[in-house]
Amino acid sequence: MIVQGVLLGVSLSFMIGPLLFSIIEAGIAHGFRAGFAVALGIWLSDVFYVVLVLSGVEVLAQLTAMPAFKVWSGIAGGALLVAFGLGSILKSGKKTDLSREETHTSKYAYQWSSYFLRGFLLNTINPFTVFFWVSIAGAVLIPNGWNRYEMLLFFAGMLGTLVVTDTLKAYGARQIRRFLTPEHTFWVQRGIGIILLVFGFALVIRVL
Repeated sequence: MIVQGVLLGVSLSFMIGPLLFSIIEAGIAHGFRAGFAVALGIWLSDVFYVVLVLSGVEVLAQLTAMPAFKVWSGIAGGALLVAFGLGSILKSGKKTDLSREETHTSKYAYQWSSYFLRGFLLNTINPFTVFFWVSIAGAVLIPNGWNRYEMLLFFAGMLGTLVVTDTLKAYGARQIRRFLTPEHTFWVQRGIGIILLVFGFALVIRVL
């Protein structure tokens, strides 16, 4: 069970999407703690869905069966991506002192909490996240007939792998940040902002 969870976690860690770019953008713009805060929000969202699965996959199935669930959740998720994309583009115009060490001031605490919220919302308000967890339950958990303990081992392997790989992504972004000039950071943030915009509009178009 743990091995299967680890293999799934590794596969998910290589997926290119808005979550990956959000971690990278935060890490490059404000350092490791910001990127880690985004990842922490994503993990908490995943734990939330794991709890739903353990409580009974019927909960998620009923959610996805609701009239217009995919459309309205897609619009909400797409709007969120567009908002974060615009935020990255607008913030890219502000000068950042890349040589300054991260501090524990209230300003940075607020900044990290906002990144945490970004990760949580991006992963939670996304129809494909819900369908992913329903698919995991239908294709892996139910056919194997695992009990609750065996499911916990599977999820521990998967989430543990995601924690490690996402932390490495945030750390890698911080290392890249050390070699960037303010101009480089400007274009990286603007580029990732545009990518998030594209993902947002694509999500809305896909569900309509």
